[in-house]
Amino acid sequence: MQLVPQRLVGCFFGVGSVRAETPTAPIDYVTELPLPYWYQLPNLPEEDMIRQFAYLVDGYEEEEDFTLDIDMYTYREILQDDSPLLPDEEHAHGLHFLHSKGPFLDFKTQQTAPATMAFSIRGTDGGQLLSKSMIVFFTSLMQRVAAGQAEFLGKICDNLVLCQDDPAFGHVIEMIQNKRISLSIQEIQRATESIYPKGVIPAYHYCDDWRRLTLGDKYLLWESNPKIVHIDVLRYPPILESEQAEEINQFIERGGGLALGVLPNTDDAFSDSIMSLLREGLEKTTEAFARSGVSIELLQENAMISTQCGLSHLSSGLAEQLHRESHKFPAAFRKAISTFLTR
Repeated sequence: MQLVPQRLVGCFFGVGSVRAETPTAPIDYVTELPLPYWYQLPNLPEEDMIRQFAYLVDGYEEEEDFTLDIDMYTYREILQDDSPLLPDEEHAHGLHFLHSKGPFLDFKTQQTAPATMAFSIRGTDGGQLLSKSMIVFFTSLMQRVAAGQAEFLGKICDNLVLCQDDPAFGHVIEMIQNKRISLSIQEIQRATESIYPKGVIPAYHYCDDWRRLTLGDKYLLWESNPKIVHIDVLRYPPILESEQAEEINQFIERGGGLALGVLPNTDDAFSDSIMSLLREGLEKTTEAFARSGVSIELLQENAMISTQCGLSHLSSGLAEQLHRESHKFPAAFRKAISTFLTR
C-alpha cells in the first residue's frame, strides 16, 4: 500500500510552524489545502515544540528553559497510565481551531519525537535527560500524546497523517558514537517507530543533512518502516551514492513516500516568484535524483511538495501567499516529471 494517496501527489505538505499576526489568521488558508494541518505558532512561548508537550508532565518548569524536575511518582504515572493525552488550546491553538472546522478527508498533524524531547530538556542538575530510562519515559509520554491526537482528530477526518519532528536525532547519534551516552541508535529508532498509533499514515521530519543519516553501511531513513519522509532537498540536494539511491527506491517500493523540501522558508531566499522557484527547484531535484539512480517513475507517484523546513522565519504575508498558491503545485510537479521523462 502506497502511503501517499494519489489525490495528494504533488500537493503541499505543511511542515507545521507558521508566523501569523494572530492565532486565528492561518485558519482560512490552511483549511483550503488538500492536506490541512495543525499549524503551530512558535512565536508564542506556549507553542514551542518542546514546551507544548512537556508541560503535560508534573514537574516541568514551564517558565524556565526546558527544565524537568521528575520524581519516581511522576515517572511511574507516565509509564503506568496509558490514557491518551492532548495539549490544551493554550499550547495548541491551531489543533483546536481546526478541529472545529472539520470534517476533512485528509489531515496532517505532528509532534516532537522522543529523542528530541530528551535531548532538549534538562534535569535540575543541568544535564540532558538522555538515558535509557528517560527515553522510555518520553516514549511513553509521546505515545499517549499520539493516541490523544488520533482519538481527537479521528472524529473529524478520514485519513490522518501523523508526522514526528526529530531535529535533534543527528546530534543524539553523534553523542552515541562518541560514547557520551549509553544508548544505542537501534533503541532510539524502535522508540520512534513505536509512537505511531494503528491506523495513521506515519510521517517523519528530519531537518538536517538527511543524506548523512547513516550507521555504518545502513541508511537509517530508508532501512526502516515505510512512512512519508520530509527532507530538505534545497540545502541538501539529492546527490547520492548509488547504494543510497537504491535504498530509496526500495523504500518507495515498500510503500514509503517523500515530501520534498524544495522551496525556501525565509523571505530573503524568495528571489523570484513562488512558482518560478518551485519549477527551478523541481528541475534541479529531479535531475539530481535521476543522476544518482533514484527512479523518477517511482517518485512521480509517491511525492509531495514542501518547504525546506517550517515557516516560523517566513513573514506572515509570504506564508499566506505560499499556501494560497499551493493549488498550482500538483500541476507543476506533474509537468516537471513528464518533461524530464520525455526529453
